[in-house]
Amino acid sequence: MNAEMRSPDIHSIEIFSTDAFLTGRVRENNTIAPLNAPITQLGPNTDTAEIFYEKKPIGKLVVTISRQRVDQLLRQMVLEKILEIILLDALLMLTLTTVLQHFVISPLSLLGKKLSQAANSDKDLESIELPNNPYKEFSVLTDGFGRIIKRLKEDVAIRSQAEQQMRTAKEDAETALDQLKDAQTSLIQSEKMASLGGLVAGIAHEINTPVGIILTSASVLHDDSVMFAAKVESGNMKKSEVLIYSQTAEQSSALIISNAVRAAELIQSFKRVAVDQTSEARRDFELSQYLHETVTSISPALKHSQITILIDCPDEIDMEGYPGAISQIISNLINNAALHAFSGIPNSGEIKKQVHIIAEQRQQNVSLKVKDNGQGIEGSVIGKIFDPFYTTKRANGGSGLGLNIVFNLVTQTLGGQINVESIVDQGTTFNMTFPLVAPKHKEASEATT
Repeated sequence: MNAEMRSPDIHSIEIFSTDAFLTGRVRENNTIAPLNAPITQLGPNTDTAEIFYEKKPIGKLVVTISRQRVDQLLRQMVLEKILEIILLDALLMLTLTTVLQHFVISPLSLLGKKLSQAANSDKDLESIELPNNPYKEFSVLTDGFGRIIKRLKEDVAIRSQAEQQMRTAKEDAETALDQLKDAQTSLIQSEKMASLGGLVAGIAHEINTPVGIILTSASVLHDDSVMFAAKVESGNMKKSEVLIYSQTAEQSSALIISNAVRAAELIQSFKRVAVDQTSEARRDFELSQYLHETVTSISPALKHSQITILIDCPDEIDMEGYPGAISQIISNLINNAALHAFSGIPNSGEIKKQVHIIAEQRQQNVSLKVKDNGQGIEGSVIGKIFDPFYTTKRANGGSGLGLNIVFNLVTQTLGGQINVESIVDQGTTFNMTFPLVAPKHKEASEATT
C-alpha cells in the first residue's frame, strides 16, 4: 500500500476481508497516514477490486482516485488558451484599427471637416469645394453630396413657400378658433344665466305661497286685534270672545312663523346657490348640506314635472373647492332628466319619476352618482352626449350645452372624471369622481401668490 500511495493521484486505499475492514492508507496534506476504519463512500472516483486466493474470494480492495492534480492541469491549460485568445484578439483589433484608420476613418474625417465648414459657412453651398479623394467610393460620395445640395436648395424654396402658406392658414385658423371659443364661452355663460333665471322664477313662484299665507294670516290677526282692542275699551268683553281671539292669534302666529321659516329657507338656499354659481368662489363646505340646499332651490321649478329627488349622502364629507360647480352639475343633470329621461312619461302614470343622488367618500376622493329611472339613452347616442351643441331636443329648446358644461365642470373645475351608464327603458346613471380638495384655478393661484 505504501508503494501504491506514492502516486499523487491516489487519495486512499482500503482493504477489506469478506467480513470486515482490515487496513488502509489515506493522503492528508501530502502525508500518508494509516486507516483504522473505512472512510470511502462509493462514487465516480472510487474503484473496487475483488481479492482471490486459489480462485476463492477472500476480500476486496477499494481505491479512491484524487482529481486535484488533473483539475489543476486542466485549469492551467484553460488559462493558457484564454491568454492565447486574448493576444490573438488584441493583434487582430490592432490590425483592423490600423486598416480602418488608413482606408476609412482618415478620408471620412477629412470629408466631415469640409462638410462642417460648409454647414457653418455663410456662402452658397455650391461654391464650397469638397476634397478629392483617391478612392473611388469617396469620390462618388462627394459627387452625391453635391447633387443633394442642389436638390435641397430646390426643396427649401418649395418648403419656404409652403410654410408661408401654412403660416397664413394657421393664423386664420387660430383667429377662427378664438372666435369660436369666445362664442362658446358666451353661449355657456348664457346657458348658466338661463339656468339661474329659471331658478329665480321657480323660487319666486314658490315664495308666493308662504308670503300669501303670511299676508292673509297677518291681515286676519290685525282685524281681530282691532276688534279685540275695541271690545276691551268698551268693557263688553266676554270670556268666549277672549278665547276665540286667543285661538285665532295662536293659529295665525303659527301660520306666519311656519311660512316665514319656509320662505327664509328658500331664500337662503337660493342665495347660497345663486352666489356660488355666479361668483365661482372657492370655499369650504359640507357636501350633504349643500346638496340639500341645491335641491331645495331647484325643487319649485320641478313641481309641474312631479319628479321626486332623493339624496343619500353622509354628513361628514367636508370639501374645499367650488360649490357653485357642484350646484351647476346637479341642476343640469336634474334638468336633463326632466327634459330627456322623463319626456313623454305622464305624471299620473304607473312609473314614479325619481332622481337619486348618492355621494360617498373614498379616501381623499368623492364618488357622486346621479341616477334616474327614466327612458335611458340609446347606444348610438350615448357616446355623443358630452359633445358641445349636441342635443336630441333642439326643437324643444335644448341647446346641447347642459351636459358639456357638466363634463367641463367635473374634469376641469373639480379635477375629476365622469362617465355614463344607461339601459333603455330602465334608466341612466352619471358616475363622477373628484378629489375632496379641488385643484386651484390658475387665476386663484396667481392671486394667492
